[in-house]
Amino acid sequence: MARKPFDPSLAAGGLFDKPASPLPAKDQPNASAALGVSALSLLIRNALEGGVGTVHVVGEMSNFRAVQGHWYFSLKDADARIDCMMFRSAADRSACKPTDGIEVIITGQVTHYPPQGRTQIQCAKLELAGAGDLDAQFRQLCFELRGLGYFDDSAKVKIPAMPMCIALLTSAGSAAEADCLDAARQTFPSTKIIAVDIRVQGTNAAQGIARAITAVDTSAKRLGIEVILLVRGGGSREDLWAFNERVVAEAIRRCVTPIVTGIGHESDTTIADLVSDFRAATPSRAVTEVLPKREILHEQLSALTRRLSRAMTTHFERARGRVELAARSRGLVDPLIGLSIHHNRLMRSATGLVHAMRQRSNRREQLLAGSIARLAQIHPTSRLRTADARITAATASLRRSGRTLVDAADRRIESVSRTLEAIGPMAVLQRGYSLTLNSSGTPVRSADSLRVGEKIETVLADGQIRSVVDHISPSNSTSALPTKPSDGGSLDSTV
Repeated sequence: MARKPFDPSLAAGGLFDKPASPLPAKDQPNASAALGVSALSLLIRNALEGGVGTVHVVGEMSNFRAVQGHWYFSLKDADARIDCMMFRSAADRSACKPTDGIEVIITGQVTHYPPQGRTQIQCAKLELAGAGDLDAQFRQLCFELRGLGYFDDSAKVKIPAMPMCIALLTSAGSAAEADCLDAARQTFPSTKIIAVDIRVQGTNAAQGIARAITAVDTSAKRLGIEVILLVRGGGSREDLWAFNERVVAEAIRRCVTPIVTGIGHESDTTIADLVSDFRAATPSRAVTEVLPKREILHEQLSALTRRLSRAMTTHFERARGRVELAARSRGLVDPLIGLSIHHNRLMRSATGLVHAMRQRSNRREQLLAGSIARLAQIHPTSRLRTADARITAATASLRRSGRTLVDAADRRIESVSRTLEAIGPMAVLQRGYSLTLNSSGTPVRSADSLRVGEKIETVLADGQIRSVVDHISPSNSTSALPTKPSDGGSLDSTV
């Protein structure tokens, strides 16, 4: 049983009691005097460093930044946050890659920095939370698989020198997939790439990867797949953990088709990398390592052409020498002529073969370039650009048509308004006419509709006149009309 660490606070008799103040007697400030800021900061620093000491804190890293090799960040949980710093000497020894959002465990001293009045933790060690358990699982599985021969070179399958069809297993639309496809187009575009979408992290990701490997291997002969690429971009140990599962290692081991892995960055090594037939540093390197390079193939073809020409020339010269020797001894000449003709035919055949191979390569490259161009035309991005241009043109046309309609409507409204103003009651009143209303406010259209004593109202252009009917005399001739019309009838009224 391990002995518990000694705790002075549990000792009896006060022998190990802490001093009343963390400051030495000569540094104690006068209690009756006001403390200076420096003196108070010194009290705080000594209290923290002497009273708290070394701590182990777990929390989420945030606001990370590196300045001249030193690390500065915050450690937080749901309710609090504290600043942390780590000197360059300690940061260089740390195996953890700091980034915002990861959960870490830090070991260090709580200290107070007087010039800025900041309390912080000076870290001596930083590690991922739970990293110890993951490391133990990784080592245990490596030990078991090594004992089963999963890592032996004798179990690995040779990669074909010039694969014409490759299965690419990675997350669809990821940066790793884009890098691999770009690398394939630049390295050897004649190779066919079959992309298989898989989940590369999260729950049940390992089972999905294993099923994809098995399915592709089962269909490899029918589809002409010669190599399987299993790739994923960089990430933390937790992000890459699906490639450290036993089910993935067993699927790779059972796979008959050669498997090349490119998982994470160059410093990342997973169990899938150790079991695979070839491990590349990055996803794009996995493609370039598998595919032949066009420049190298052209150089090899030229070298083989030169070797063939030299070999044929050497063989012809030797045969010619033997024939000449036999011809001189027997006085023959025709065999030399026949041998020369045969040599010329061989040279023409070799030249034609090389020319045909180059033409075939050029035709394949032209077909590939045409396919890429057609793919670019039907790509969703190209279609979206075309649709966007059509929408923009239709919007502009609609705006022009709307503006034209609005302007025409404005002109029609203005014309109708002018007509209404010309024939409206106010225009008539402005010309000197008047309007007579009875007591109920109804226009008077006939003198017979009124009676003596009834109140009436005469509306003029500049006002109203209220009056009472005193006398009604019907008019039968136009001579009774006044020189200047005043209302709708001839009325004698008293105002």
